[in-house]
Amino acid sequence: MKNESKIEFLRGGLITSLQGSKINNLQHFGITTSGPMDYFLSKIGNLMMDNNEDDLTFEICKFGPIIKIIEGNFIILVSGNINFKIITNSKTQLGKCFKSYVLKKGDILELNQTINSNYAYLIFKGDLNVDNSSEYKSSIISSSLGINDGKKVNDSDKFKILNIPNFKDRSLSLSLSNFYDNKIRVLKGPQMNYFKISMIKKFFSRKFKISKNINRVGIRLIENPIKPTVSSNLASEGIIKGSIQVPGDGNPIVLASEHPTIGGYPKIATVLISDLFKFVQLEEGSELIFEEVDINMGEKLYFDFLEIINSIQNKIVYL
Repeated sequence: MKNESKIEFLRGGLITSLQGSKINNLQHFGITTSGPMDYFLSKIGNLMMDNNEDDLTFEICKFGPIIKIIEGNFIILVSGNINFKIITNSKTQLGKCFKSYVLKKGDILELNQTINSNYAYLIFKGDLNVDNSSEYKSSIISSSLGINDGKKVNDSDKFKILNIPNFKDRSLSLSLSNFYDNKIRVLKGPQMNYFKISMIKKFFSRKFKISKNINRVGIRLIENPIKPTVSSNLASEGIIKGSIQVPGDGNPIVLASEHPTIGGYPKIATVLISDLFKFVQLEEGSELIFEEVDINMGEKLYFDFLEIINSIQNKIVYL
C-alpha cells in the first residue's frame, strides 16, 4: 500500500473545516479555543482509527463535500449520522457510518446531508500535509485563523496525506440515540442571582427552541425569554464554551467552539461538557429543556463521559 495519498474536493460542502485539538493558552490574546463542535463524535471516530483522540478531522456541517482520490489510498471512517456513498468504476456503494473504507485512486466519496443532526466527521489515517507547527491546532472560521489559514474547505481544494500506515478494516455498532437527547444539564451560572426566582423557574420549567441563528460561535434560543433584573450590559469578563448568556431581548445564547473570550451579558447557567456535544447537534426548530445539577454531579457526569469515550476501542469489530 502506498503510504501517501492526494485528494481533491470536487465540492467543498456547506461548511467543511479542519478541526483537531482545542487551542489553549491564547485566550488572553482574544483567541478562542475552537475545536470540533461535537467532540464526542470526533474523539470516538479518531479512537476507532487508532488515532489520537484529538487528531485533525474534517468537520462537516449539514451538507458535505465530494472528494476524489487523485493518488494513493485514502483510508477513512465517517463518524456521525449522515448519508454518503462511494463511487468506484461507475459503481455506487452506500456508505455506513462507523465503518472504515480504503478508497483508491479514482474513487469518489460523496457526503450529503446530515440526518437529524448538524455535524459529522470525516476521520482519516495518516498526517495531513498542512502547517501545524504553531499553537493553532484547529481552524477558527469566524476569525480566519488557525489550520488551513482558518478557511473552510472550498471547491477544488487539494490535500496530501502522508505517512499512511498499514491498516485493518473495522466497524462499530453504535446507537447514537443512547447518547443524544433534548435534556441539557447545566451548572448554576455566575450571574444567576441577576434573575428573579420566577425567571429562573421559567428557565428550567419551560422548553426553549433552537433558532435559525446557529454557527460555531453560538446558538440562539427562542420562545422562552428570560430577562435579568439588572442591565444586560455588565463589565466584560472571561467566558467559556457552554456559557449561557442572556442579552437584552431575553433570548439566551449558548456559546460554542468559537466563542468570544470575554463578554458582558449576564450568564444564567453553563452547559456541562458532558452535554454540550449533544446540544450543538439539535437542529433549527428543535425543542430542549434545561436541568440544573450541582458541581458534584457535574463532575461525576464528566468522568462518566470520559469512561464512555475510553471504552469505545474495546467495542470495535475487526473485519
